[in-house]
Amino acid sequence: MSVYHINGQEIHAQEDGKRDKQLALLVHGWSSSSFAMSPLMPQFKRRYHCVAVDLPGYGQSPPSEEPVSMVGYADLLAELIQQISFDKPAVLVGHSMGGMISITLALRHPKLVERLVLLCPTISGRLSLFMNLFASPSIMVERFVPTKISSLLAPRLVGIADRIMKPASFSERSGVSEADYHRLRADARRPGQGRIRAESFWAMREGDLRGKLHQIDNIPALVIWGMEDNTVPLRDASALVAEWPDVDLRILPRVSHWPQFESPDKTQRYIKAFLGTPMNLIQAIF
Repeated sequence: MSVYHINGQEIHAQEDGKRDKQLALLVHGWSSSSFAMSPLMPQFKRRYHCVAVDLPGYGQSPPSEEPVSMVGYADLLAELIQQISFDKPAVLVGHSMGGMISITLALRHPKLVERLVLLCPTISGRLSLFMNLFASPSIMVERFVPTKISSLLAPRLVGIADRIMKPASFSERSGVSEADYHRLRADARRPGQGRIRAESFWAMREGDLRGKLHQIDNIPALVIWGMEDNTVPLRDASALVAEWPDVDLRILPRVSHWPQFESPDKTQRYIKAFLGTPMNLIQAIF
């Protein structure tokens, strides 16, 4: 685990590949950590300096003193890119909320981004009805109930969450292993991160990207989405394509919200083809 310091903020990251290569920055989603991007790292390290971050307040990274916002996360990662990319634009790979952060970074700092790879990215910030009905109550408890009371409620909430979140996050025919599932769930209920999870949940709503996507010029993007995604609904994919018609959108059957775990071979194949296309050719296509 590497540690970077950006404007006084510690950023812990899983790192692989040679540092003199182009940077590939992997950004996890809500209630997660760099582990969420681990299936992709062996593919990226072959040709990139691969850095999968723990966002502030998640994984091993301490929380920021500032309120959580998608713009704040994007600007912080822009500073990280400038610190370690040797003045070369980076490839951004974002999952879920990490996709929203990556797009926000591309909008605010387009010269720092060469390409985007987005896995089930949050676009509107409005998650599925299932998530809002079943996840919101525990989030409200973590955000507004005093710590002593919420700690007493936590074991019961965790049990309920585990029962309802697997069908929300994974297809019934998903190929995710039990070991990976339990690790992902452990990240989602990591002690001491309740405030960050709650703030991030609402920050995604405030980070709504609709009406802004048409501003992204000359940054090719591959978007991979699960046909059965019950976390970030496919209506967000419709909004994305409506404003960004040149985006390369791939819909995977029998996949929900975690294509890198549920369908790793096909996900990696799409990414390999996208990254293997020379920029002059892909810009002509886009």
